[in-house]
Amino acid sequence: MNENGMEAKEDERYADLADWAETADIGPDAHITKAKGPEAGHSILEAALGSAAAVRRAVGKPSLSAKGTSPSRSIRLPEEMDAQLLARAAAEHRKPSAIMRDALAEYLAKAS
Repeated sequence: MNENGMEAKEDERYADLADWAETADIGPDAHITKAKGPEAGHSILEAALGSAAAVRRAVGKPSLSAKGTSPSRSIRLPEEMDAQLLARAAAEHRKPSAIMRDALAEYLAKAS
């Protein structure tokens, strides 16, 4: 393994793809469009990283659930509460979302 943690074959493939990306000849008449949808760009990433599994590991946030994606909730906070949350997160060197998850878990445990 090299200093980047890649096997020699991966390192060679990476170098080839990097060389292609840096020297690709895109003519003035080329029509480049932005892909749409949740899978946009995955084929390029898969080619660069070597597998769909590698793309899943490299893209996005890790799941908090046993498998699949974690459900997401959005809440609005009063400014003062948000300021308190950010101050607490900074003091504890944690993310505000982790503090909110812990508070909700504690509330739900007591409510049961």
